[in-house]
Amino acid sequence: MKSSESAQSMPQTSFSFHGKASKYFIICLVNVLLVFITLGIYLPWAMVKCRRYIYSNMELNGARFSYRATGGAFFKSWLLIMILYIVVTVACGIISPSLTGLSAIIFIALMPLMVVKSLRYQADVSSLNNVRFGFSCSLGKAYWTMLILPLLLVLGSAIILTLMIYLMGDDSELTGLIVRLAVMILLSLVIVGLVIGVLYWQIMNLTGNSARFGIHRFNINVPLKCCIKTGILSMLILVPFVIVIAKLLSPLAIDVSMESMSGRLDEQVKEALFIKYSLQIFVSYLLYIAALVLMGSFAVASIRNLFFNGLYLEKALTFRSTVTFTGLLMQVLVMVLAIGCTCWLAYPWAKIRLVRYLASNTHVIGYLDNVEFRDTDEPNDSGFLAAVSRGIMPVVPLI
Repeated sequence: MKSSESAQSMPQTSFSFHGKASKYFIICLVNVLLVFITLGIYLPWAMVKCRRYIYSNMELNGARFSYRATGGAFFKSWLLIMILYIVVTVACGIISPSLTGLSAIIFIALMPLMVVKSLRYQADVSSLNNVRFGFSCSLGKAYWTMLILPLLLVLGSAIILTLMIYLMGDDSELTGLIVRLAVMILLSLVIVGLVIGVLYWQIMNLTGNSARFGIHRFNINVPLKCCIKTGILSMLILVPFVIVIAKLLSPLAIDVSMESMSGRLDEQVKEALFIKYSLQIFVSYLLYIAALVLMGSFAVASIRNLFFNGLYLEKALTFRSTVTFTGLLMQVLVMVLAIGCTCWLAYPWAKIRLVRYLASNTHVIGYLDNVEFRDTDEPNDSGFLAAVSRGIMPVVPLI
């Protein structure tokens, strides 16, 4: 109770964003032209220019952020990854044609290490008031969070679903089949939500507890049950949409089954069925997009709030996010409509609007003037693997 009252008595400083849609539009327009002229080669430089504008216009307590990444670092990383992948694939193919898929396995196995190095690079080139951020974590934790745990969760989910299918048995009655299918869909959504919740909890702990600002370390405390609840609720948002889409497309599925069993399902019949049910297919596609927008808005708002509300800087500063599901949903809907109605011309305006909304709903609680803003002497990550990894994770997750 005392800690809660103490937190409420602390001053709250909100982030503020000063970017202008007109200036960002010019940056995006020039980027698009140069990417087109250079056949995509300019893309990493375009990404850096956009992000640098966002950072330089983000302010906290009178201090601006800065972003010192270079397009050349990203381009070099992507080029090296492509060359290494081709070399490894060719080498495996020369040894044995059955080993051509080994290159993908090797890169997947190296991915956690490369992501950690990329996140370190992103932190090193980001600063506030000339004080750099930092990122460091053990490889064991990285491999557990990004590779081992996801594989175990997927394997466990597959085993559970397989057992459920076996225990439910066979039912030749149409009603029984529908009930089984509905139960399996609902159970699958719950399991997927649970897996997503656990993975996000691990990612938030990895990101929050491994970050640093100057000489100060970040820490995070997020309840696992809140992440699981968010994941399951996100998936359950899809249920009414799945029901409506199933009802719309069930006549098409029945007709396809009947034509297939009679042996008349050729290309002409397929085209005729597509024309007959084109309206249902179109409406189902719109419902699918709407479901993803609703689910994504709820998940992002909830996870972002969990992340920032559990984050603190060595107990000197705490953070707070006041993003709401409806508020973020309106931002996303405006962005989708603006982009769709203007053929992407209104994207810069919608992007600046979204960033300003997120900034105004992100707060730092505590006495900022009492925190020592001092950079560390830790050198930037270097070496061949660091150069290869810099383009793997160009966006810091959750932030």
